[in-house]
Amino acid sequence: MKKLNWIEITSLYIGVIMGAGFASGRECWQFFGVFGSKGYYGAAASTVCFILLACMLTFIARSKGSADLGRLISPFDNALIEEIIGWTLAVIYYSLIIAMTAAGGSLLNQQFGISKVIGGSVIAVLCIVTVLGDFERISGIFRLMVPVLFVTGILTIFLTIRADFGQSGAVSGYRPGRMSPNWIISAIVFMAYNSLGMVTMAGNSAINSKSRRDAYLGAVGGTLCLGILTILLLRALLTDMAFSASLDLPMLGFSGRLSPVLNIIYAVVLYGAIYSTGASTYYGFSTKLKAGNYKKYIITGGAVLGFLLGLTGFTKLVEFLYPVQGYIGILFIALIIINFFRELARSRHTV
Repeated sequence: MKKLNWIEITSLYIGVIMGAGFASGRECWQFFGVFGSKGYYGAAASTVCFILLACMLTFIARSKGSADLGRLISPFDNALIEEIIGWTLAVIYYSLIIAMTAAGGSLLNQQFGISKVIGGSVIAVLCIVTVLGDFERISGIFRLMVPVLFVTGILTIFLTIRADFGQSGAVSGYRPGRMSPNWIISAIVFMAYNSLGMVTMAGNSAINSKSRRDAYLGAVGGTLCLGILTILLLRALLTDMAFSASLDLPMLGFSGRLSPVLNIIYAVVLYGAIYSTGASTYYGFSTKLKAGNYKKYIITGGAVLGFLLGLTGFTKLVEFLYPVQGYIGILFIALIIINFFRELARSRHTV
């Protein structure tokens, strides 16, 4: 396949994380906004951690010459442990198709009053078609979509900050999630669960980069852009905390207050962001399936089942599913750090 330069790798990182919860403002509110100005500390801390982790994954993938989920995470030279880790992460990736179909349903319902069944089913079908095309189709779509997602998101955030609508309700006292009770734990959990979605893309980008320089520049560029965007997004959400807290998709609500035209554009772009994250993480799940006649049926059936489970609702999924994934992610991050230092020591010994 075509080798990727650092700009293309940056777009892959942005595409895999700038999905339903992120671009909608829902997860930024849940993990940072509820803490008011203290949320900035959490957003900044998670950005630094993202950058370090992306560089570690890039080094591991290039050093081992592998993007296998188990080998990227496991510091142990044990095929069984690598397989267990790989499948655990694959199951987590699968759970994200549930969240993405739920988000697609919530968006069309909030914006147009269309049934959540329709919005969710379209996301499921798009993910099936894309994942059946393998990594090359994923990366090709991201190269086209991510610049549009990024520019529209930035524009809406800046216009919201500039408009400064004013507070329509309380400016404190918002209930944090049960599994992320303060900004420190929220920052760790936020970084950990988003990192889970990043592992597959980080490994494949490192292996398919044009050069070592492109691999690292793309990793740093992608995670740094996301960190800055998170801080700006938080600033926008805090302009009216009560309004942000009241909606499943708060940034979609703010775009509606700014302009009816921008509201439609943002809805379309946000739907694209939902699709991009759903497709990329579902692709991560598909990498653990053995090639053969049944793979396409498992991919299709799995997406349909995920869509049905997603009808439980997006807000509940953000509050409960994401933190659970985050705590699992913390364990995996610890393993990645150990794996990095072991691989670093091995490479130095080889030299």
